[in-house]
Amino acid sequence: MSETALSLKGVKKCFGANIVLKSVDFSVPEGIITGLVGKNGAGKTTMIKCLLGLLKPDSGEASVFNDPSWNLSVETKQRIGYVPQVMTGFRWMKVKTLLEYTGAFYAHWNTEKVDTLAAEWNLDPNAKINNLSEGERQKLSIIQAMGHEPDLFIFDEPVASLDPAARRDFIKRLIELNSSDNVTMLFSTHIMSDLERVAADIALLKDGIISFTG
Repeated sequence: MSETALSLKGVKKCFGANIVLKSVDFSVPEGIITGLVGKNGAGKTTMIKCLLGLLKPDSGEASVFNDPSWNLSVETKQRIGYVPQVMTGFRWMKVKTLLEYTGAFYAHWNTEKVDTLAAEWNLDPNAKINNLSEGERQKLSIIQAMGHEPDLFIFDEPVASLDPAARRDFIKRLIELNSSDNVTMLFSTHIMSDLERVAADIALLKDGIISFTG
């Protein structure tokens, strides 16, 4: 029986009078690709940030590999690869500098894989991040998340800014990772077609709750 990689139990999150998450119950078993769908503004990013410990729920429990999200251990953090919806910070750095900087935080960093991905996706290692297109910055975020070969990927609208060829290649790599390494993934999107080839399970976030799973 699979262990639970991600869990939310009765999670509520408000911003002032705006109740974004009412009472979310949600789990992702290890080794499964789960799609988190919902319209823009449904609260998918808020839910992901609660899982990652970037936001503290007003009530309820969030955990990653049974480790409380608000106080994740270094060991658990090493097992997570996260791609945010928008890349922020460090835009003054060069591509290669950011990847080297990111790699320094991990006990295991596959420089060969990182360099190969950057070359295949036509990222100039000497380019300033601020001069990259949105799609190129998205590719860079994905490479950052893949470099330490984590057990769990959390993607927040990861293909929104990618061109069609890069989108197809990214989906292909997710399928290969899941089949060869049994990697767990949570893939957030508002476009169902993004999930057709990749997700084994789907969860729909609507009106502040998970209204459908299957």
